[in-house]
Amino acid sequence: GGRPPSMAMATVPVESVCETRASSKTGAIEWRLDAWSLLPSEHAVAGASQGRTCSETMQAVSDQWQIAVRPGGISLPSDTEEEVQRRKAHVGIYLDYKGDSEALRTKYSITLVNQLPGKADTTVHASVVTFGKVDTDTTSKARGFATFINRSRLEDESEGWKVNDRVVIRATITTFGDLESTVATAAPAFAPPSTLSADYKSMLDSGRASDIALYCGDREFFAHRFVLRARSPYFEGLFSSSMR
Repeated sequence: GGRPPSMAMATVPVESVCETRASSKTGAIEWRLDAWSLLPSEHAVAGASQGRTCSETMQAVSDQWQIAVRPGGISLPSDTEEEVQRRKAHVGIYLDYKGDSEALRTKYSITLVNQLPGKADTTVHASVVTFGKVDTDTTSKARGFATFINRSRLEDESEGWKVNDRVVIRATITTFGDLESTVATAAPAFAPPSTLSADYKSMLDSGRASDIALYCGDREFFAHRFVLRARSPYFEGLFSSSMR
């Protein structure tokens, strides 16, 4: 049994697939607020500057950033009274972009560091956003979380978020730069080799599956009707007629 050598299957690589990925860099900045109780805490409506305090400008991933807080929270003009009260009870924490890029794809997280031993930090992750030096329909100068943590919980020093009037906030930033191309080749696939003529010759020489014999003098040749009909108009006419 087994397939004759001439009918062996060949392996050929599948067409290469091009993928595009962006290079990335990750860094972090940290802000230690040593006098939390002295920060302005007015509640504000989106777009207003009151009640917002920013850190000094810090460098991470070769760019400039600030962390900002709103201890009194911020609400939207469309908020219901119930929603306004909920927002007033929460501290907003934000990441501000202070670099020169027109459009910088970024993924970030903000962490409120717990200062008591054995207690866990609180981290909120953002999806990929695009920062820019000006606000447009597609870029932002600042992004963050308007209801990051309940203010009364943050200010309860037994919780560990504020200790001796100090609050520590960290922003972890990943930026995505120029696109890079990589090529991935899929696993080889099986395809028959291009040995059609050799295979036909092998069948002719061996007489395998022959269904006709041709005689030339005292020589006998085994052949295959379908091949003769396909390759010769004479034999096509001969086998199509009633002649035998």
